[in-house]
Amino acid sequence: MLHEDKRRFMRMMVNTKARLTILESGITFEGKCHDLSATGLSIEVTEPVEANTLIEVHINSTSAAIPPLNAHANVVRCSQEQDGQYILGLEIKQFN
Repeated sequence: MLHEDKRRFMRMMVNTKARLTILESGITFEGKCHDLSATGLSIEVTEPVEANTLIEVHINSTSAAIPPLNAHANVVRCSQEQDGQYILGLEIKQFN
């Protein structure tokens, strides 16, 4: 049986560093962005973050022709991986 992906936007695999800032507290930490789309992204981090936390995401660009990604996003899920890392599912609320 084939799995049909019902996402509205294709995800692009990126595997690059991301800087995250929790907007309420100003706490900043690093993560690794695995993939992104027009409406969301997934980021691997070392500590859990609660659902419904608003964060600012910054991802540098590797090309002068492409600007860095700066956005405010909402944590929709946080799941622990077998290696002890956490994967955040983020919904982009606003591009800055």
